[in-house]
Amino acid sequence: MSSTEYRVDRRELQFVVNETLAAGKLCELPDFSEFDEEMFTMIINEASTFSEQVLAPLNENGDRQGCRIENGSVVTPDGFANAWKQLGEGGWLSMNLPPEYGGQGLPEVISIIGKETQMAANQGFTIGASLTSGAANLIYTFGSAEQKTNYCEKMFSGTWSGSMCLTEPQAGTAVGDAATTATKEDAGHYLIKGTKQFITNGDHDMADNIIHLLLARTPAAPEGTKGISLFIVPKIRLDGTPNDVKVVSIEHKMGINGSPTCLLSFGDNNDCQGYLLKAENIGMAQMFQLMNEARLLVGLQGLAGAGAAVQNAWAYAKERTQGPSAVHPGEKAVIIEFPDVRRMLMQMKAVTEGLRALMYTTAWYIDMANHGPEESREKYQDLLDLHIPVCKSCGTDQGFEVARIGIQVLGGVGFTQDFPLEQNARDQKIASIYEGTNGIQALDLVGRKFNTKKGQLLDVLVAELSWFDHNSAEGELAGWVAEWETYRTLMLESIACLKKTGEAEGKDGYVLYAVNMLDLMGDVLCCFYLLKQAETAQKKWKSMLDGAASQAELLAENEEAQFYWNKLRTTEFYVWSVLPRALSNAKTIKNANLAPLSACL
Repeated sequence: MSSTEYRVDRRELQFVVNETLAAGKLCELPDFSEFDEEMFTMIINEASTFSEQVLAPLNENGDRQGCRIENGSVVTPDGFANAWKQLGEGGWLSMNLPPEYGGQGLPEVISIIGKETQMAANQGFTIGASLTSGAANLIYTFGSAEQKTNYCEKMFSGTWSGSMCLTEPQAGTAVGDAATTATKEDAGHYLIKGTKQFITNGDHDMADNIIHLLLARTPAAPEGTKGISLFIVPKIRLDGTPNDVKVVSIEHKMGINGSPTCLLSFGDNNDCQGYLLKAENIGMAQMFQLMNEARLLVGLQGLAGAGAAVQNAWAYAKERTQGPSAVHPGEKAVIIEFPDVRRMLMQMKAVTEGLRALMYTTAWYIDMANHGPEESREKYQDLLDLHIPVCKSCGTDQGFEVARIGIQVLGGVGFTQDFPLEQNARDQKIASIYEGTNGIQALDLVGRKFNTKKGQLLDVLVAELSWFDHNSAEGELAGWVAEWETYRTLMLESIACLKKTGEAEGKDGYVLYAVNMLDLMGDVLCCFYLLKQAETAQKKWKSMLDGAASQAELLAENEEAQFYWNKLRTTEFYVWSVLPRALSNAKTIKNANLAPLSACL
């Protein structure tokens, strides 16, 4: 494989989904009874092929050409409109959406495969697709029967697309400061008036219509977030007439240039019609019900970027020669022979696979919380609520870091536009900022989730992390688990330290090092789920080794053996060389230095 090509690691996805998470068992649940493991494998392959053959070839041009405004509308890069059509027709927009309106009704742990591979192939294109799915799901969840009939099927199929209009020039994270108004008319609709900023896919030429899901305030609404309502605002009304929605400008950005990020004006001519979604003053509650999906998808953007970066760096390191070889005398050295390059590649691989283990398990929690046995749904919802800020923050921060290391592997050429890692890093950076900055994720974890239900979420997590207490590890895995358990204890001690600081120094002291707490928890969780993968890999490896003449011969000849062996080595590296960074975060939390609060900044 060339270092500029994108190819899905189908074997890795098969291992994570079918072998470790045993997604086939989800087919025993009534909502997924029409599927089986063979079908899941087929979907992995088809999703991978679509991403490789349709989306990846458009990635570089999408970045270079970007979007532009012509005659008051956004024109997307060449090939994007055709790709969007194929995305909808292939069912890739609606993998996890309900069959009632044309969705495939797949488990989240399967649909996440399509989303990861699409983002890895072309982030600028794909982030808009995820917003269409999210907007359609909002209408399906809260809309009237008439609204569902009018919008869902067309959005599920990609005939129409969707956007989420929350941010305003003066109201970013503080959504309660939104000033956009909605005034009810006798005909039943509302007149919308205001400006929305940073709207992904707020306008484009890929679909026949764009359905904006917009937050606004009615005249008698309470102050703050309690007075926010959610409206359906189509670009073109159902009767075919244009709505009063105007594209003011598009942003010139560091990355994701294939995605139009719009400044939109609603109601300049006092004729922008919006249609209330269910009831007034519950807009934020509606948004929060679907926040988990959105934040997991943004975390997935980091994972996808990391996965592509690993491939690019690994392929380049296997083809780039530099100096004489110590392994093959008389030949040029390939840089993958160099210890420091091997260390960087293993760091990239371990972090990426740790993130994938975390996020795919979280997707499985979504399935169990929504479709599992009634008696266990609260448990999985608690786990999900605690995992989401970790997925979003660690996925985006660590995905960007993996891209940075990949550029370092390539050296000087990594800093040029001749190789995809330069674009990869630029495209990824936004993910730690939107859908709630990573600082907000840390506040959500420490300030809200730790204290929800009087600490019940943490109690459920502690029980989940006791898995190896009841499933004894063998061989080298036993030593890795024992080492990880010291970090599990360290995580719980750090939570206690944080709370002690809060008792002494108040709320500001409590949340000052929330980001460190989130990062520490991310490393502990990623390692835990990698260890569970390693247990699966160890069993397969041992069974193969038992029938082999020697380990060296097995590794030289058998690709499956190499896969399981590398899965074990990756986990080993994570335990001894990645996990120790948690020590720094724990020490910072324990020190509880308050200088940032007293400095004259």
